[in-house]
Amino acid sequence: MEVGINPDRKKRSQSFRWLQEIDQILVVGMKYGPRGTQEAVKKVRQLTPELVPAQLWHRMRHLRDKGHNKGATPIDWSESAIEILRDGYRSGGRKKTDAIKTVRALYPGVARYVVSRFARNQGWLDGMQGSKQKDDRRPWTRKEEQELFSRAGYEPVKAIAQKLKRSEQSVRFRLKGRAISARVTDGWSLRKIQQTLHISHRRLQRLIGGGLLRVRDPRVSAISLAKFCRGRGTVASPEIEQKTAVTVCKENEGYSWGRVAKLLGVTTVEVAKWVADGELKVMDTSVTDRAFETFCLQHSSELNFGLMDPAVAKWLIDEYGLETVTTMQRTCPVASSQKQALVVRPCPKCKRTIRGNGYFGHIPACRGTMSQGNPGQLGVHQQAS
Repeated sequence: MEVGINPDRKKRSQSFRWLQEIDQILVVGMKYGPRGTQEAVKKVRQLTPELVPAQLWHRMRHLRDKGHNKGATPIDWSESAIEILRDGYRSGGRKKTDAIKTVRALYPGVARYVVSRFARNQGWLDGMQGSKQKDDRRPWTRKEEQELFSRAGYEPVKAIAQKLKRSEQSVRFRLKGRAISARVTDGWSLRKIQQTLHISHRRLQRLIGGGLLRVRDPRVSAISLAKFCRGRGTVASPEIEQKTAVTVCKENEGYSWGRVAKLLGVTTVEVAKWVADGELKVMDTSVTDRAFETFCLQHSSELNFGLMDPAVAKWLIDEYGLETVTTMQRTCPVASSQKQALVVRPCPKCKRTIRGNGYFGHIPACRGTMSQGNPGQLGVHQQAS
């Protein structure tokens, strides 16, 4: 018999002595789950009314821990088991987990913390931590941080990592540590420029190919270069074609216009013409705010204020000071192909104002559109003054 532990820590004149029969009732009840445990506690309390439930639960935890610790101690382990653990901890990762499972399968009842404590006492964990701390990380200098912070939000992470000669993960981790977003928020997309300036996509391609509108990354995509070479088999020699179609396609990078001209054996003027025609695609077609401002100031003759919304034209005049250009544009005649863009018509159902010939494509697609009257006659014609 053993002296029971009083969980309430109250002094009693005589301590309770646990009988082996009572322990056997509690052990059998625990084997049948919660319901069996409750039945065992009820029966023991009927036999010994002086015991409180807290004492019984404390005794059951003691019996459970005593039963789990019946497994073999590290002293009883064989040399082969210790060797398996040593190799697993030295390798780390999955091999370490498999080694622990193997030892616990050889010696049932051994808790996981027993294995970890044995490995710590042997010094295997210290070796693992020391190997993790030994790395060749290059510290960030003040100049690199200034360059990083000045480009964050304006250039993608991949371009910043290439300029700083670091990995993308290192750049992202540094920005996250300074609570700076790596997402590019500066710039205009080609679609946004089309909607704002009322310029067609084909004309924007010509502006990019002519160098008038500078995009964020004007390099030619390797994938588009490979497709171009497959489509035009007579442009370059067979050796260069094979190199561009096989080697270049495997690299997810871009090539400058001079590099492309050298690969294909042509001049950069022809490469620019192919970019303007859309046969060669650039890496990143987004336009920065600075490049958009430069385009509006230096090539304002390419803008037609008569095709723009009045609010957009006023914003360009106030923002970049294009008042003189506006006066010149008002006196210039509008091409016959662009006169349709001067007409604005409201949809009779959704009341949306649509500029140009896009109105006739919107009418059949608009739900519940009125079919009375001629669609071409509806709306208000606004002619640029």
